[in-house]
Amino acid sequence: MKLFEYEAKTIMSSVGIPVPQGQTIKVAEEVFNLRVNYPVVIKCQVQTGGRGKAGGVKFANNVDESYEIAKKLSGLEINGIKTSCLLIEPKTEIEKELYVAITLDRTKKCHILLGSSEGGIEIESSGAVKIIPVKKEYEPYLGRKLARSMGLEGQKLAMVGSIINKLYFLYEMHDLDLAEINPLVFTKDGKIIALDGKMTVNDDAIDRQPFFQGWEINHMTDISERELKAKVAGLNLVELSGKIGIICNGAGLTMATMDLVKKHGGEPANFLDVGGGADEGQVQRALKLVADNPNVKIILVNILGGITACDEVAKALKSFSEQNPGRKVVVRLLGNNQDKAIEIMKGTGIKSIDDLDQAVKEAVMLGGKT
Repeated sequence: MKLFEYEAKTIMSSVGIPVPQGQTIKVAEEVFNLRVNYPVVIKCQVQTGGRGKAGGVKFANNVDESYEIAKKLSGLEINGIKTSCLLIEPKTEIEKELYVAITLDRTKKCHILLGSSEGGIEIESSGAVKIIPVKKEYEPYLGRKLARSMGLEGQKLAMVGSIINKLYFLYEMHDLDLAEINPLVFTKDGKIIALDGKMTVNDDAIDRQPFFQGWEINHMTDISERELKAKVAGLNLVELSGKIGIICNGAGLTMATMDLVKKHGGEPANFLDVGGGADEGQVQRALKLVADNPNVKIILVNILGGITACDEVAKALKSFSEQNPGRKVVVRLLGNNQDKAIEIMKGTGIKSIDDLDQAVKEAVMLGGKT
Protein backbone atom coordinates (compact mmCIF):
# COMPACT_ATOMS: atom_id res chain seq x y z
CA MET A 1 0.00 0.00 0.00
CA LYS A 2 1.51 3.28 -1.15
CA LEU A 3 0.98 6.23 1.14
CA PHE A 4 0.34 9.74 -0.05
CA GLU A 5 3.07 12.29 0.55
CA TYR A 6 1.14 14.10 3.28
CA GLU A 7 0.60 10.80 5.11
CA ALA A 8 4.27 9.86 4.91
CA LYS A 9 5.19 13.28 6.28
CA THR A 10 2.73 12.95 9.16
CA ILE A 11 4.36 9.64 10.11
CA MET A 12 7.86 11.10 9.80
CA SER A 13 6.89 14.06 11.96
CA SER A 14 5.73 11.66 14.69
CA VAL A 15 9.35 10.62 15.33
CA GLY A 16 10.88 14.07 15.03
CA ILE A 17 11.86 14.20 11.36
CA PRO A 18 11.34 17.88 10.41
CA VAL A 19 8.71 18.44 7.68
CA PRO A 20 7.01 21.58 6.33
CA GLN A 21 3.80 22.64 8.05
CA GLY A 22 1.44 21.71 5.23
CA GLN A 23 -2.31 21.50 4.79
CA THR A 24 -4.43 19.42 2.40
CA ILE A 25 -7.46 20.57 0.44
CA LYS A 26 -10.01 18.75 -1.71
CA VAL A 27 -11.49 21.73 -3.58
CA ALA A 28 -9.83 24.94 -4.78
CA GLU A 29 -12.13 27.23 -2.77
CA GLU A 30 -10.54 25.98 0.45
CA VAL A 31 -7.45 28.11 -0.20
CA PHE A 32 -9.37 31.20 0.89
CA ASN A 33 -9.72 29.75 4.40
CA LEU A 34 -6.10 28.68 4.83
CA ARG A 35 -3.75 30.51 7.16
CA VAL A 36 -0.47 30.29 5.27
CA ASN A 37 2.49 32.53 4.61
CA TYR A 38 3.13 33.11 0.92
CA PRO A 39 4.80 32.09 -1.32
CA VAL A 40 3.64 28.46 -1.20
CA VAL A 41 4.08 25.25 -3.17
CA ILE A 42 0.96 23.34 -4.27
CA LYS A 43 1.44 19.63 -4.95
CA CYS A 44 -0.89 17.00 -6.38
CA GLN A 45 -1.32 14.02 -4.08
CA VAL A 46 -1.33 11.12 -6.51
CA GLN A 47 0.04 7.60 -6.25
CA THR A 48 2.29 7.53 -9.28
CA GLY A 49 5.67 8.83 -10.29
CA GLY A 50 6.46 11.67 -12.63
CA ARG A 51 4.38 14.24 -10.77
CA GLY A 52 6.86 17.07 -11.27
CA LYS A 53 7.36 16.43 -14.99
CA ALA A 54 3.58 16.25 -15.48
CA GLY A 55 3.05 19.71 -13.98
CA GLY A 56 1.71 18.45 -10.67
CA VAL A 57 3.88 20.81 -8.57
CA LYS A 58 3.36 24.60 -8.80
CA PHE A 59 4.30 27.71 -6.82
CA ALA A 60 1.94 30.54 -5.89
CA ASN A 61 2.79 34.02 -4.56
CA ASN A 62 -0.66 34.95 -3.23
CA VAL A 63 -4.13 33.56 -2.54
CA ASP A 64 -5.50 34.43 -5.98
CA GLU A 65 -2.68 32.57 -7.70
CA SER A 66 -3.25 29.66 -5.32
CA TYR A 67 -6.91 29.50 -6.27
CA GLU A 68 -6.25 29.45 -10.02
CA ILE A 69 -3.51 26.83 -9.67
CA ALA A 70 -5.60 24.69 -7.30
CA LYS A 71 -8.49 24.67 -9.78
CA LYS A 72 -6.23 23.25 -12.48
CA LEU A 73 -4.34 20.78 -10.31
CA SER A 74 -7.37 19.33 -8.52
CA GLY A 75 -8.60 17.88 -11.82
CA LEU A 76 -5.20 16.77 -13.07
CA GLU A 77 -4.59 13.13 -14.02
CA ILE A 78 -1.02 11.84 -13.98
CA ASN A 79 -0.34 8.57 -15.80
CA GLY A 80 -4.09 8.01 -15.90
CA ILE A 81 -4.50 8.39 -12.11
CA LYS A 82 -6.66 11.15 -10.67
CA THR A 83 -5.34 13.59 -8.09
CA SER A 84 -6.71 12.65 -4.66
CA CYS A 85 -6.15 16.04 -3.00
CA LEU A 86 -3.67 18.91 -2.92
CA LEU A 87 -0.92 19.55 -0.38
CA ILE A 88 -0.07 23.21 0.25
CA GLU A 89 3.17 24.06 2.05
CA PRO A 90 5.38 27.14 2.56
CA LYS A 91 8.02 27.54 -0.13
CA THR A 92 11.44 26.54 1.20
CA GLU A 93 14.67 28.38 0.42
CA ILE A 94 16.99 25.49 -0.41
CA GLU A 95 20.74 25.47 0.02
CA LYS A 96 21.42 21.78 -0.64
CA GLU A 97 19.35 18.76 -1.69
CA LEU A 98 20.02 15.18 -0.55
CA TYR A 99 18.40 11.79 -1.08
CA VAL A 100 17.98 9.04 1.53
CA ALA A 101 15.95 5.83 1.42
CA ILE A 102 15.56 2.40 2.98
CA THR A 103 14.32 -0.70 1.20
CA LEU A 104 14.88 -4.44 0.80
CA ASP A 105 17.51 -5.69 -1.63
CA ARG A 106 16.42 -9.19 -2.61
CA THR A 107 19.71 -9.88 -4.37
CA LYS A 108 21.73 -9.04 -1.27
CA LYS A 109 19.04 -10.68 0.92
CA CYS A 110 19.06 -7.80 3.38
CA HIS A 111 17.71 -4.33 3.99
CA ILE A 112 19.77 -1.48 2.57
CA LEU A 113 20.29 2.20 3.24
CA LEU A 114 20.59 4.44 0.19
CA GLY A 115 21.86 7.99 0.08
CA SER A 116 23.14 10.62 -2.29
CA SER A 117 24.59 14.10 -1.96
CA GLU A 118 22.14 15.04 -4.72
CA GLY A 119 18.35 14.97 -4.66
CA GLY A 120 15.65 15.33 -7.26
CA ILE A 121 13.99 13.49 -10.12
CA GLU A 122 15.13 9.90 -10.82
CA ILE A 123 18.12 10.24 -8.49
CA GLU A 124 17.45 6.74 -7.12
CA SER A 125 18.69 5.28 -10.40
CA SER A 126 21.79 7.48 -10.45
CA GLY A 127 25.30 6.12 -10.07
CA ALA A 128 25.86 8.72 -7.35
CA VAL A 129 23.75 6.76 -4.85
CA LYS A 130 25.70 5.14 -1.99
CA ILE A 131 24.47 1.86 -0.49
CA ILE A 132 24.99 0.52 3.03
CA PRO A 133 23.72 -3.04 3.65
CA VAL A 134 22.06 -3.86 6.97
CA LYS A 135 23.25 -7.44 7.41
CA LYS A 136 22.41 -7.82 11.09
CA GLU A 137 20.38 -5.92 13.66
CA TYR A 138 20.32 -2.22 12.88
CA GLU A 139 22.75 -0.01 14.76
CA PRO A 140 22.76 3.84 14.79
CA TYR A 141 26.33 4.00 13.47
CA LEU A 142 24.98 2.78 10.11
CA GLY A 143 23.05 6.01 9.62
CA ARG A 144 26.18 8.02 10.31
CA LYS A 145 28.17 5.73 8.01
CA LEU A 146 25.80 6.46 5.15
CA ALA A 147 25.91 10.19 5.86
CA ARG A 148 29.71 10.11 5.81
CA SER A 149 29.71 8.22 2.50
CA MET A 150 27.55 11.05 1.11
CA GLY A 151 30.42 13.45 1.81
CA LEU A 152 28.92 15.06 4.92
CA GLU A 153 30.94 16.18 7.93
CA GLY A 154 30.48 17.67 11.37
CA GLN A 155 27.03 18.90 12.34
CA LYS A 156 25.51 18.13 8.96
CA LEU A 157 26.71 14.53 9.23
CA ALA A 158 25.11 14.24 12.68
CA MET A 159 21.82 15.77 11.50
CA VAL A 160 21.47 13.50 8.48
CA GLY A 161 22.62 10.43 10.41
CA SER A 162 19.92 11.08 13.01
CA ILE A 163 17.21 11.37 10.34
CA ILE A 164 18.33 8.13 8.69
CA ASN A 165 18.12 6.36 12.05
CA LYS A 166 14.61 7.70 12.68
CA LEU A 167 13.55 6.70 9.18
CA TYR A 168 14.82 3.16 9.76
CA PHE A 169 12.84 3.00 13.01
CA LEU A 170 9.67 3.82 11.04
CA TYR A 171 10.65 1.33 8.32
CA GLU A 172 10.78 -1.50 10.85
CA MET A 173 7.90 -0.40 13.06
CA HIS A 174 5.40 -0.09 10.22
CA ASP A 175 6.55 -3.04 8.05
CA LEU A 176 7.47 -0.79 5.15
CA ASP A 177 8.80 -1.97 1.79
CA LEU A 178 10.11 1.52 1.11
CA ALA A 179 10.84 4.62 3.19
CA GLU A 180 12.24 7.49 1.14
CA ILE A 181 12.95 11.20 1.54
CA ASN A 182 13.63 12.97 -1.74
CA PRO A 183 14.68 15.63 -1.35
CA LEU A 184 16.00 16.00 2.16
CA VAL A 185 17.24 19.58 2.18
CA PHE A 186 19.44 21.95 4.11
CA THR A 187 17.80 25.36 4.09
CA LYS A 188 19.56 28.69 3.75
CA ASP A 189 18.91 29.40 7.44
CA GLY A 190 20.71 26.19 8.50
CA LYS A 191 17.75 23.88 9.09
CA ILE A 192 17.15 20.40 7.69
CA ILE A 193 13.71 19.46 6.30
CA ALA A 194 12.16 16.48 4.53
CA LEU A 195 10.53 18.21 1.56
CA ASP A 196 9.02 15.06 0.08
CA GLY A 197 8.44 11.54 1.34
CA LYS A 198 7.42 8.15 -0.02
CA MET A 199 6.35 5.16 2.03
CA THR A 200 5.02 1.79 0.91
CA VAL A 201 3.50 -0.58 3.48
CA ASN A 202 3.96 -4.30 2.83
CA ASP A 203 0.53 -5.59 1.80
CA ASP A 204 1.02 -8.90 3.60
CA ALA A 205 1.80 -7.10 6.87
CA ILE A 206 -1.19 -4.76 7.00
CA ASP A 207 -3.23 -7.16 9.15
CA ARG A 208 -0.66 -6.82 11.93
CA GLN A 209 -0.48 -3.04 11.55
CA PRO A 210 -3.48 -1.59 13.41
CA PHE A 211 -2.17 1.90 12.62
CA PHE A 212 -3.24 1.40 8.99
CA GLN A 213 -6.55 -0.35 9.65
CA GLY A 214 -9.16 0.92 7.19
CA TRP A 215 -6.62 2.77 5.03
CA GLU A 216 -6.49 0.38 2.05
CA ILE A 217 -9.75 1.38 0.39
CA ASN A 218 -8.59 4.99 0.06
CA HIS A 219 -5.25 4.02 -1.46
CA MET A 220 -6.46 1.87 -4.35
CA THR A 221 -6.44 4.70 -6.86
CA ASP A 222 -4.52 2.95 -9.63
CA ILE A 223 -6.88 -0.02 -10.22
CA SER A 224 -10.20 -0.47 -12.01
CA GLU A 225 -13.56 -0.54 -10.25
CA ARG A 226 -13.82 -4.32 -10.60
CA GLU A 227 -10.27 -4.77 -9.30
CA LEU A 228 -11.21 -2.62 -6.32
CA LYS A 229 -14.32 -4.72 -5.64
CA ALA A 230 -12.21 -7.87 -5.91
CA LYS A 231 -9.66 -6.56 -3.43
CA VAL A 232 -12.37 -5.74 -0.91
CA ALA A 233 -13.84 -9.23 -1.41
CA GLY A 234 -10.46 -10.89 -0.80
CA LEU A 235 -9.91 -11.87 -4.44
CA ASN A 236 -6.83 -11.29 -6.61
CA LEU A 237 -8.03 -9.79 -9.88
CA VAL A 238 -6.06 -8.09 -12.64
CA GLU A 239 -8.07 -7.04 -15.69
CA LEU A 240 -6.66 -7.52 -19.19
CA SER A 241 -7.92 -6.85 -22.71
CA GLY A 242 -9.06 -10.28 -23.92
CA LYS A 243 -12.39 -12.13 -24.17
CA ILE A 244 -11.81 -15.22 -22.01
CA GLY A 245 -12.47 -14.74 -18.30
CA ILE A 246 -10.24 -16.96 -16.16
CA ILE A 247 -10.90 -18.16 -12.61
CA CYS A 248 -8.44 -20.48 -10.86
CA ASN A 249 -7.15 -21.25 -7.38
CA GLY A 250 -3.48 -20.41 -6.93
CA ALA A 251 -1.37 -17.84 -8.73
CA GLY A 252 0.79 -20.43 -10.47
CA LEU A 253 -2.20 -22.36 -11.78
CA THR A 254 -3.81 -19.13 -12.98
CA MET A 255 -0.66 -18.08 -14.85
CA ALA A 256 -0.29 -21.53 -16.42
CA THR A 257 -3.93 -21.43 -17.55
CA MET A 258 -3.44 -17.99 -19.08
CA ASP A 259 -0.36 -19.26 -20.94
CA LEU A 260 -2.36 -22.15 -22.38
CA VAL A 261 -5.13 -19.81 -23.50
CA LYS A 262 -2.59 -17.70 -25.39
CA LYS A 263 -0.90 -20.82 -26.79
CA HIS A 264 -4.18 -21.89 -28.36
CA GLY A 265 -4.86 -18.47 -29.87
CA GLY A 266 -7.07 -16.94 -27.21
CA GLU A 267 -6.60 -13.82 -25.12
CA PRO A 268 -7.28 -13.74 -21.36
CA ALA A 269 -9.66 -11.06 -20.12
CA ASN A 270 -8.28 -11.23 -16.61
CA PHE A 271 -6.16 -12.93 -13.99
CA LEU A 272 -8.34 -14.06 -11.06
CA ASP A 273 -7.05 -16.23 -8.24
CA VAL A 274 -9.75 -17.16 -5.70
CA GLY A 275 -7.05 -18.47 -3.35
CA GLY A 276 -6.88 -21.66 -1.34
CA GLY A 277 -9.93 -22.78 0.60
CA ALA A 278 -12.42 -20.70 -1.38
CA ASP A 279 -16.03 -21.55 -0.50
CA GLU A 280 -19.25 -21.25 -2.49
CA GLY A 281 -19.70 -17.57 -1.68
CA GLN A 282 -16.15 -16.67 -2.68
CA VAL A 283 -16.49 -18.44 -6.02
CA GLN A 284 -19.87 -16.80 -6.65
CA ARG A 285 -18.32 -13.38 -6.13
CA ALA A 286 -15.50 -14.28 -8.50
CA LEU A 287 -17.93 -15.43 -11.18
CA LYS A 288 -19.99 -12.26 -10.87
CA LEU A 289 -16.94 -9.99 -11.11
CA VAL A 290 -15.68 -11.70 -14.24
CA ALA A 291 -19.13 -11.85 -15.84
CA ASP A 292 -19.65 -8.12 -15.21
CA ASN A 293 -16.84 -7.35 -17.65
CA PRO A 294 -18.62 -6.65 -20.97
CA ASN A 295 -15.58 -7.89 -22.93
CA VAL A 296 -15.85 -11.41 -21.50
CA LYS A 297 -17.45 -13.84 -23.97
CA ILE A 298 -16.76 -17.05 -22.03
CA ILE A 299 -15.59 -17.97 -18.54
CA LEU A 300 -12.96 -20.66 -18.04
CA VAL A 301 -12.81 -22.12 -14.52
CA ASN A 302 -9.82 -24.29 -13.64
CA ILE A 303 -9.81 -25.57 -10.05
CA LEU A 304 -7.57 -28.20 -8.48
CA GLY A 305 -9.40 -29.27 -5.35
CA GLY A 306 -7.18 -29.55 -2.32
CA ILE A 307 -8.04 -27.14 0.44
CA THR A 308 -10.68 -25.87 -2.00
CA ALA A 309 -13.49 -28.43 -2.23
CA CYS A 310 -14.78 -29.06 -5.74
CA ASP A 311 -18.39 -29.40 -4.55
CA GLU A 312 -18.25 -25.85 -3.10
CA VAL A 313 -17.15 -24.61 -6.50
CA ALA A 314 -19.88 -26.64 -8.22
CA LYS A 315 -22.57 -25.12 -5.98
CA ALA A 316 -21.43 -21.67 -6.99
CA LEU A 317 -21.39 -22.65 -10.68
CA LYS A 318 -24.90 -24.13 -10.49
CA SER A 319 -26.23 -20.97 -8.85
CA PHE A 320 -24.46 -18.82 -11.43
CA SER A 321 -25.88 -20.81 -14.37
CA GLU A 322 -29.41 -20.48 -12.94
CA GLN A 323 -29.02 -16.70 -12.60
CA ASN A 324 -27.24 -16.29 -15.96
CA PRO A 325 -28.87 -18.69 -18.43
CA GLY A 326 -27.04 -18.84 -21.72
CA ARG A 327 -23.75 -17.63 -20.24
CA LYS A 328 -20.91 -19.70 -21.69
CA VAL A 329 -18.81 -21.48 -19.05
CA VAL A 330 -16.15 -24.19 -19.42
CA VAL A 331 -15.00 -25.94 -16.26
CA ARG A 332 -12.15 -28.18 -15.26
CA LEU A 333 -12.60 -29.50 -11.70
CA LEU A 334 -10.25 -32.11 -10.29
CA GLY A 335 -9.55 -33.27 -6.75
CA ASN A 336 -11.32 -33.00 -3.41
CA ASN A 337 -15.04 -34.01 -3.70
CA GLN A 338 -14.83 -34.14 -7.49
CA ASP A 339 -17.60 -36.77 -7.79
CA LYS A 340 -19.99 -34.65 -5.72
CA ALA A 341 -19.20 -31.69 -7.94
CA ILE A 342 -20.10 -33.61 -11.11
CA GLU A 343 -23.47 -34.59 -9.62
CA ILE A 344 -24.23 -31.02 -8.59
CA MET A 345 -23.50 -29.66 -12.08
CA LYS A 346 -25.68 -32.16 -13.94
CA GLY A 347 -28.35 -30.40 -15.97
CA THR A 348 -26.70 -26.98 -15.72
CA GLY A 349 -25.39 -26.97 -19.29
CA ILE A 350 -21.90 -26.18 -18.04
CA LYS A 351 -19.19 -27.98 -19.99
CA SER A 352 -17.01 -29.98 -17.59
CA ILE A 353 -13.76 -31.28 -19.10
CA ASP A 354 -11.12 -33.12 -17.06
CA ASP A 355 -8.24 -32.55 -19.49
CA LEU A 356 -6.95 -29.00 -19.11
CA ASP A 357 -5.63 -28.72 -22.66
CA GLN A 358 -9.00 -29.77 -24.06
CA ALA A 359 -10.84 -27.42 -21.70
CA VAL A 360 -8.74 -24.49 -22.85
CA LYS A 361 -9.23 -25.38 -26.53
CA GLU A 362 -12.99 -25.49 -25.97
CA ALA A 363 -12.97 -22.12 -24.21
CA VAL A 364 -10.93 -20.53 -27.00
CA MET A 365 -13.26 -21.97 -29.64
CA LEU A 366 -16.37 -20.67 -27.86
CA GLY A 367 -14.82 -17.34 -26.92
CA GLY A 368 -13.25 -16.56 -30.26
CA LYS A 369 -9.59 -16.29 -31.16
CA THR A 370 -7.68 -13.02 -31.24
